[in-house]
Amino acid sequence: MTAAPRVTVIMPTHDRAAYLGEAIHSVLTQRFTDLELIVVDDGSTDATPALLAALPDPRLRVLRQPHRGISAAMNAGLRAARGEYLARLDSDDRWHAEMLQAAVAHLDADARVGVVYARGRAMDASGAPLQAIVGGPPRFPDDALRSFVYDDFTCNIAVVARRACVERAGGYDEALIANEDWDLWMRVARDARFAFLDRVLAEFRWHDGNLTGYRSPALRAVLDSRRVPLDKLFATPDLPPEVLAMRPIAYENVALFRGQRLLDAGAPREAWQAFRAALGHSTTPARTAARIVWLGFVSRALRRSAVGRRLLAARARRARRRAA
Repeated sequence: MTAAPRVTVIMPTHDRAAYLGEAIHSVLTQRFTDLELIVVDDGSTDATPALLAALPDPRLRVLRQPHRGISAAMNAGLRAARGEYLARLDSDDRWHAEMLQAAVAHLDADARVGVVYARGRAMDASGAPLQAIVGGPPRFPDDALRSFVYDDFTCNIAVVARRACVERAGGYDEALIANEDWDLWMRVARDARFAFLDRVLAEFRWHDGNLTGYRSPALRAVLDSRRVPLDKLFATPDLPPEVLAMRPIAYENVALFRGQRLLDAGAPREAWQAFRAALGHSTTPARTAARIVWLGFVSRALRRSAVGRRLLAARARRARRRAA
């Protein structure tokens, strides 16, 4: 058997033949080349098997299984992984060429760090860049767990982790249809340090087939699953007091996220139910009401104009500088 690669990249896929080739190309053309790519075909019924069979790169390994969902596909890849480091790229997304090079250099330089992550930028179905950027510094410096309890601050396709950290945390929860990375990183954060690379190194695609998209028939199930990682964490008996104290704001944030997504999906009655739930969790109702006004009215109005979008982008940049 050949020597184990430094990095294992896991790519779960289900009926994404239209984008899969581009995603694979972005991995196999990385400047860092000591890698294996495990594509887990989760029961595809389109041209995915033929596309994979036509790719000759020896670093590519293909696993096939009946359709079981994203978490089961990720666990299948994890069980087969040989690399010291792990990364995930979804099959409709892509990496910049320096993604692995930058992350591996940071992990190699600091053995205290278990996970390195960068920013990801949105793109449309054709691959044209969009304004949205995901991933930022932790809300509480040097306290990844509390920061994750507040919200998921990573971009899941711009993360490289030590395999040992992921295995200690138990891998992915196969009962989750979404939010599986947030759940995993909260478990990893209990004994691992996270480091942030303030660079856009990945691009995630927004298209009609997204599971978490506004038009997805699974949207409500996805939103329902968002509180499950918190339910699991707060059921843990030995949480530090400072983490337990965050329960109200954590559930408030989940409810606000639900309300905003439902407003954008054109379901205002359900959105306001979620906003009322946020107020019910809040220990500072006036502040929460102001957040609802911002999410429900102001930011939505600003996003409808070019000037407003520029103002929102400038506000986001100021927030990132304050958090850095």
